[in-house]
Amino acid sequence: MIEALIGDTLQITWVSSGSTANPINYAVYNGSETLVDSASMTDSGNGHYYGLHTIPSSVGFYSVYTEATVSGKPYRRYTNYKAVKGEV
Repeated sequence: MIEALIGDTLQITWVSSGSTANPINYAVYNGSETLVDSASMTDSGNGHYYGLHTIPSSVGFYSVYTEATVSGKPYRRYTNYKAVKGEV
């Protein structure tokens, strides 16, 4: 599990080798399964895609769901992270 500081940016990535993936989206849910962020990912060339997600201001566990359609078939990936406060 990834630990991320509140307010930091998490880069969400997808690599599609061979076939073009379209569309590619991500959605972030909190521990109560409430949607806190979603967006389409940016094509950076050569099958690499990314999305930038700002870590919410609430400490807790979050799930990132990434979904892509490749050659008409859906593909999904799940990642979890824990938002933590930084110490001074």
